[in-house]
Amino acid sequence: MFSLMKLMKRRPILALLTFLLVGGGIAFSFKSKTIEVIENNYHTVRRGDFLVSIVEGGTLAATSEYTVRNDTDYTAQIIDIVPEGTVVAKGDLLVELDSSNIREKIISQELAVESARQAVEDANDALILGKLTWEATIEEDELKHEFAKSDLEKYQKGDWPILEKNLEGKITIAKEELERAKDRLEKTIQLKEKGYATEVELKADQLSLKKQELNIDQYEQELEVARKYDYPKRVRLLQANVKEAELDLLRTRQKAKTSIASYESSHLSRQKTLEAYIERLANYKTQLELSTIYAPKPGLVVYQQPTSYRYPGIEVGSEISSKYRILTLPDVEQMMLEIKVHESHVRQVKPGLACYVTIDSMPEHRFTGFVRRVAPLPDTKSRYYNPNLKVYETEIWINEKLSDLKPGVSGRAEIVVTNLTDVLTVPIQAVTTKDGKQVCFVRKGVDDKVVEVQVGLFNDSMIEIRTGLTVGDRVLLSPLSLGDQIAMEGGFVDGKDLSDPNAPKPPSPAALRAAQLVGKGDGEPVQRTEKNDKKKRSEDKTSDKSSTDKTSSGKPEKKPKPSREKKSN
Repeated sequence: MFSLMKLMKRRPILALLTFLLVGGGIAFSFKSKTIEVIENNYHTVRRGDFLVSIVEGGTLAATSEYTVRNDTDYTAQIIDIVPEGTVVAKGDLLVELDSSNIREKIISQELAVESARQAVEDANDALILGKLTWEATIEEDELKHEFAKSDLEKYQKGDWPILEKNLEGKITIAKEELERAKDRLEKTIQLKEKGYATEVELKADQLSLKKQELNIDQYEQELEVARKYDYPKRVRLLQANVKEAELDLLRTRQKAKTSIASYESSHLSRQKTLEAYIERLANYKTQLELSTIYAPKPGLVVYQQPTSYRYPGIEVGSEISSKYRILTLPDVEQMMLEIKVHESHVRQVKPGLACYVTIDSMPEHRFTGFVRRVAPLPDTKSRYYNPNLKVYETEIWINEKLSDLKPGVSGRAEIVVTNLTDVLTVPIQAVTTKDGKQVCFVRKGVDDKVVEVQVGLFNDSMIEIRTGLTVGDRVLLSPLSLGDQIAMEGGFVDGKDLSDPNAPKPPSPAALRAAQLVGKGDGEPVQRTEKNDKKKRSEDKTSDKSSTDKTSSGKPEKKPKPSREKKSN
């Protein structure tokens, strides 16, 4: 600044000329730019055909794929794996997991099974022996019971009647002897009176009579005692023996039942233990078989991508959690293009709409297809990085076979919504909102007038104007047009392509349904739906959490916060 003032004092004419030249250059620059703005800031309304289509980029994916997981119940280390990108045939070895721990469990379990089997045999032998022992004991008590009843019956119907008759017989005989003794005594008395018998003989006959009388008294008393005391006592004693034998039999049977039930319970418990051990052994053997994974079908090997920079990914030596995805075998015979449709267009996209597809690596080829599926909810993964961005995963079925291409190749799809004829269109940035109404700024003389319009369908660059404008109106474009020239052609399809005989046609309902069912019922294929996508993201987050490593300081690494992008127009 000081040098400039010094120059003006010494050479004022030269300083004035320099100032004029610089000022003129700046003025010329502004003037030329203003002219460019005026030329590019307006668009003339035209009438013509309007192809309504949606162009989105995406990646190729298989319509169905077989997922290979660690189906064992344990975390295992990969000791061998087929290289990614290999085309395998059915039965080829894919992954071999470390099974040393499972083999040790099998050996230990086999010993446990043998021990349990021996315990079952011992319990079975004890059960058989117990049954035989108690059967013999019960038979012995049954015999005792029968003998007790037989003794009672024998005494009541045999011994007692005999004894009673014997005593009655003795009494009868004694009475007969008494009569004879009386007759003999009378005769002896008569003979003694006549002198034919001695005194001794008389006394002998008297003694004999007395003896017979005493015998009768004794026999009658014995009979009375037997009837009154001996018989009831003996009967009650024998009845008590019968009752005791019956109770002994009942006790023996109950003890036998309890003991045999204990033997059976022990045998059943050991049998179930054996079955549990055998089932566990079979499970271990199944786990051993699952640790070696073979290809269930032909396909291209694609590794599971790491879900975090802290996770090393699939390689030899990696620790794989149970049920974690290792690789997939996509069916490359039938491919589709996965794209994400912005929420502003998703209402126009329906399953069955015809589409054109181009592959970035094959720009000279153009394929046909249709919309296979539109996700019912926005993609949560995209919303994680930008909450204001809502896009819907959409699948584009490709009619042609793309066996030479692999999943993940980039491509573009243009979904043909409709082809309008003889309609007014303007660039989409020419329509804005004012006071809750859609308007355009129309050039009237030197001013821009606000004109309310009714809009119709639109694509990435143009929008249909149903009312409010006429052909030839010049509408003001958005301020973005002050920059470089805006490309008005977002798609690669025009109205002429739709009249081509090879143009894609919407599929029949049956064909659309068949395409949507591809990927179901084939081993463990992954049907690409919103539900499966959520499940996959949940599994990825779980595996990411389990594989989180700690830094050298012992603290977990902090995950960088995602940057928030502004909502796109």
